[in-house]
Amino acid sequence: MKAGLAVIEALRAEGIDTTFGIVGIASNGIVTEMHGRPDIRFVDTRHEEGAAFMAYGYARASGRPTACITTSGPATTNLATGIALAHKGRAPVIVIAGDTPRHHHHRDGHQALDLVEIFRPITQLAVQVGTTERILEMLRYGLRCALTGRTGPVLVSIPSDLLEDATVEGPILPPAAYRVVDARIAGDPAAVERAAQLLAAAERPVLLAGGGVIDSQASEDAVALAEELDMAMAPSWSHHDAIPNSHPLYVGPPGFRGAPESMDAIRRADVLLALGARINQTSTFWNDSVIAPGTRIVQVELDPREIGRNYPIAAGILGDARTVARQLLAAVRAIQPRKKPRPQWRAQVEACASRRRARLEAERDITGHPIMPQRVFTELRRVLPRECMITVDAGAAPGLAYDRVHFEVPRTMFNYSGQGGLGGGYCISLGTRLGRPDRAAVSLQGDGGFMYTIQEINTAVRWKIPQVAIVMNNNCHGAEKAQQQRNYGGRLVGVDLVNPRFDRLAQVCGARGFYAERTEDIAEAVSAALAVDGPSVVEIPVAEYFPASGSARRAI
Repeated sequence: MKAGLAVIEALRAEGIDTTFGIVGIASNGIVTEMHGRPDIRFVDTRHEEGAAFMAYGYARASGRPTACITTSGPATTNLATGIALAHKGRAPVIVIAGDTPRHHHHRDGHQALDLVEIFRPITQLAVQVGTTERILEMLRYGLRCALTGRTGPVLVSIPSDLLEDATVEGPILPPAAYRVVDARIAGDPAAVERAAQLLAAAERPVLLAGGGVIDSQASEDAVALAEELDMAMAPSWSHHDAIPNSHPLYVGPPGFRGAPESMDAIRRADVLLALGARINQTSTFWNDSVIAPGTRIVQVELDPREIGRNYPIAAGILGDARTVARQLLAAVRAIQPRKKPRPQWRAQVEACASRRRARLEAERDITGHPIMPQRVFTELRRVLPRECMITVDAGAAPGLAYDRVHFEVPRTMFNYSGQGGLGGGYCISLGTRLGRPDRAAVSLQGDGGFMYTIQEINTAVRWKIPQVAIVMNNNCHGAEKAQQQRNYGGRLVGVDLVNPRFDRLAQVCGARGFYAERTEDIAEAVSAALAVDGPSVVEIPVAEYFPASGSARRAI
């Protein structure tokens, strides 16, 4: 078959039915092979960065791989921020770069860049195909690296001369022929027994549920283990959907923009089970403010490099979160056939959870004009569907969501996954809706972040993606303005913004626009937007909010 068709068939063998990107001279030999096919589509975006963000959202929401197909030079480097996000967030995104011809290499040719070296630090694998005969082999190599163990993105660069009038021989192999299809790595029995002894003897155990719980579909097993041991349950940062937030043992998220009640519970722990969690900076600040010195830590991770990396451990288990959780539950029950009650600790845990609920409910009484941003979330909790996929962009106003939006179902929370990049939220959310069309999708962003990728409203309109963008507009870069106010004597540079009316801009682009200037308008506007069979934007003017001082200022 033609070389470009071989690329498409290799993707189809892995079940990939959606790709993202922008067409180009060096990649036309691949993308044109999708013409007229009902089994695979090319979602053309208005910028490659948007394609990478959408691919990340698609992969994380669906739990399946996807691909970005781009042309040479700057077209592929435009993917870098989104692919770095996929690397941080364990999303299997296959980058297929149509590269410059081989005879242009090392001659400073037009659009010639060393893509392999550029992408090597932000992918699981970055390779260039050397001959047409090896295209299928190198794609299988990339797919194996992307989908085995700790999943993540890869780059396969294919010089365009390998695609022009070239054919490939050889079968399209099924995934089971070149990689482990279902790798459920069990923990070492001795390590599991050691960890179970610690957990069974604990008086104040806490579960920190990380991204590995979501990846391995271990939420029910994590909850069962927590209930067996009366463990307080907290998610690691950005994985709030790992465990149901309505559970009586759930105390909220710790760390950056988290719940003080959660951090209080974790500091009291004598044993902490980090299940599929890296114990990262945003959850713990890498100091003693969340995890107290002397807390014995049991860490379960699929990546051996993460075990004991940031905190000393009492027991480390290399393995799949779901498999190990089941091993631990069986081992604990073997140690104590009858459940050991911890009434004092359970009462403390439920008191922490109750204090958090009361604190959030009290925010219903906050008044002001413009609307205080915390007040927005009390309204959103009323109207967002239980299985709604919510993407939180970077920024001060949307960042308040971490302690205020509730999640009950795995793969419903998405964000910038510790990378910290502003502006990806809207595109990530578009990708989630394409990956899970059976669930509603909402993005939460500020005005600064929304303007980063606002051109993709056009993509949403053309592809008829029913997604709701909620823009909390305070006419500034809020976090940076707060810092300049506090630490730099109020010398404001580059933080105050002048914006269009985002609801009207959406309408110009062919989407629906809604404007909620009063608190009582928010629920109605969001409900109406959710009912739209296509993209919509809800603009909510909000006050500037500086949490440390509790002050609010009207944006200029």
